[in-house]
Amino acid sequence: MSLAEPSEDTARQRLQKVLQQTPLFADLDPEALKVVEHELTLLVLPGGASLFRAGEPADAVYVVTSGCLGVFRHESEAEALEPVLIAEVPPGNLVGEMSLLSQGKRTRSVAALRDSEVWRLPQTSFNALTSHHPEVLPALMRSVVARNAADAGKRRRQPRTFALLPSGPDVPAARFAVLLANALARIGDHVQMLGSESLDQEPEWFARCELESSFVLYRADPTLTPWTELCLRQADCLVVVRNADNDAPTRVPFEIETAQSGAVFHRRRELVLLHEGHDPKAGSTAPLLAGGLYGHHHHVRLDIHADIDRLARILTGHAVGVVMAGGGARAFTHIGVVKALREAGVPIDLVGGTSMGAIVAAGVASRWNDEELDARFRRAFVDNNPLSDYTVPLISLFAGRRVTRLLRMAFGEKDIEDLILPYYCMTANLTTSKADIHTVGRLWRWLRASVSIPGVMPPFNEAGEVHVDGGVIDNFPVRAMQRLGRGVTIGVDIDTGGALAAGEGVMEPWSAWQFFRRLVWKRNETLPIPSIVRILLRSALVASTSRAAEDRGAAELLIVPPMTHIDLLDWTSFDAAIEVGYRTTMEALEKARTLPVGARLFLS
Repeated sequence: MSLAEPSEDTARQRLQKVLQQTPLFADLDPEALKVVEHELTLLVLPGGASLFRAGEPADAVYVVTSGCLGVFRHESEAEALEPVLIAEVPPGNLVGEMSLLSQGKRTRSVAALRDSEVWRLPQTSFNALTSHHPEVLPALMRSVVARNAADAGKRRRQPRTFALLPSGPDVPAARFAVLLANALARIGDHVQMLGSESLDQEPEWFARCELESSFVLYRADPTLTPWTELCLRQADCLVVVRNADNDAPTRVPFEIETAQSGAVFHRRRELVLLHEGHDPKAGSTAPLLAGGLYGHHHHVRLDIHADIDRLARILTGHAVGVVMAGGGARAFTHIGVVKALREAGVPIDLVGGTSMGAIVAAGVASRWNDEELDARFRRAFVDNNPLSDYTVPLISLFAGRRVTRLLRMAFGEKDIEDLILPYYCMTANLTTSKADIHTVGRLWRWLRASVSIPGVMPPFNEAGEVHVDGGVIDNFPVRAMQRLGRGVTIGVDIDTGGALAAGEGVMEPWSAWQFFRRLVWKRNETLPIPSIVRILLRSALVASTSRAAEDRGAAELLIVPPMTHIDLLDWTSFDAAIEVGYRTTMEALEKARTLPVGARLFLS
């Protein structure tokens, strides 16, 4: 991708202006400043290009005069392909001075986030400057300390500039761009949309657009024109827009960044699938995802403004993710939580969960309204007890066929990728001894795996690996939501305490004869010892209880409905569980409204 060279006079004018403001040079007299200026050489970096990499010798310091650079950290081998952006270096700042002062190697990688101009001051000139003018060092060190302190206090950096890349001429790109710009304007103060008429502007002009706006949309052409190339270089996030109703073969627009395999970083890539008047059909999404090229995909119906608003929040890190813990029949409390959030106007943009929490979350991700959530789960779990198909207990007490049938009736042959809201569920992988997060695949199958309580239902086998109820390892997967980095997290945990007790006088296990007598003459009384199903269910949740206690602190809003009075297997407590969830959520939201404005991240 080519980048037009700026004129020498224009670039030098920018340099002279910046030198008077940069801490290292601001206190120099005019003659000394001219000497420094003479030592500097211009480098023009296209967006995405590397300035230097970690481990290279520190042989120069650089002055940024236009555009923006990024400082990246590689914490481990796993992050080598996805470095972490830890700081931005806008015009008027230095980069590389700390390695030069310590006379060591580069500890961080630096690359251009935008088309940028930097001026290089070699090490010999830098040493001469600090030797002849030691008064510049205190100002330089103060600047470095202030910048490091500011960077340390920042939350994860969210995109502010977006390149909208239509995958073909059939995409209603103009309509989509206007709708997205309007949605972004409801988040930020000012949104600028730039088209190909801006091609001849200099990097400084684009930097000014960003400075004056909350968000900038670059509307790329449907083909790889010079303007599209510039959009690819300038954007924080590449948003590929595809008409999901078009049966034409999928192609990757412009071979996005495939030629930059050695780049320091890769921009976030998102895929937007547009639908007209209907939700995606079962199994229709997976063929459109280009083999994992995109970080995330989003289903958007242009006739539903809530879809556009949700997309805007997710793209900019202002989304609300809801995490639902498992807990047998107590998990119906999640339905009450959802009703309360919707009634209070709190958006639900992403959902995830474990076990029964994963099943309720799947209903929310399917865009079921309050009436559908109530009716569908009542029919599946209250009118039809899912744990009633006893079998010869070689692997489990129940065959699990009834649960499978209920899940297939509720969700059909839909894939997780087909869900309207971004979604994940959790299983415990007994083969690898890890908690697995599932974001792709047949939905009912992974839900069936996520509720496979060891000993109660048969485990779920996939590709030679054995999966059981996710609550065995992680019953409250709130950190998985936080790692997405799309906004704030509301965690709904379920206290599984009080789920198991025995009569005071019961010391030994009962014989079969004792059970028979009890069933014949005192069958209406509660058994003084727990059943094997309750023992297995409680045992499955014990291991993750301490982890859940730690994870509670990771949620921006934590909701824990008091549920100990409801048995884990009492499906008939459906309405009571919903009411507890609704009431507890309303109380939590009312308390949140009394917090300082900065803490009320998700309340309108």
